[in-house]
Amino acid sequence: MNDNAGRLPLIDPDSAPEEVRAAFAKLPDVNLFRAMAGATTLYPPFVECLAGLFQELELDARTERLAVLLVGRLSDCHYVWRQNIVTAHSVGISDEQIAAIDRGDRTARCFSAKHQAALAFTEDCVRNVEVSDEVYAAAARELSSRAIAELLYVVGTYMMICRFARSGRVPLDEKPGPSPYAS
Repeated sequence: MNDNAGRLPLIDPDSAPEEVRAAFAKLPDVNLFRAMAGATTLYPPFVECLAGLFQELELDARTERLAVLLVGRLSDCHYVWRQNIVTAHSVGISDEQIAAIDRGDRTARCFSAKHQAALAFTEDCVRNVEVSDEVYAAAARELSSRAIAELLYVVGTYMMICRFARSGRVPLDEKPGPSPYAS
């Protein structure tokens, strides 16, 4: 993985079409979003969907961010991993939990039963596309059907983001952007 050489141009928010400029205002100004904005037809509606993940969901923000970190780790996407450590910290994810995900220990004692079930669900979804009945049942004991549906949106969205960052070789920002939760 080469995070230093980008394949896609980074769009300048000031010279972008109006609807793209409006979309830029909804998320942190980071290289990933500047590269994604190259698809001017898709970027504004995608931003609406992505920004929705930072609104209050039934799936709590900590569980969501743990899943995002795991998607980044399983996708070997340094860009998503690095940026989402900032976001994870902003919602109270501990360094111990981040380290456990980094080493692949989704059953570490620092995770609640709900977190463990969501992480198992996330891993099965990323690795196998369809979550097994056993893993789904375990998640359903800890999460409502609505929270599971939200988790699928989160996992799917970040799988796509990881593929965009990796295939587009989006260069790392000098420093990670602020958490969208903080804005």
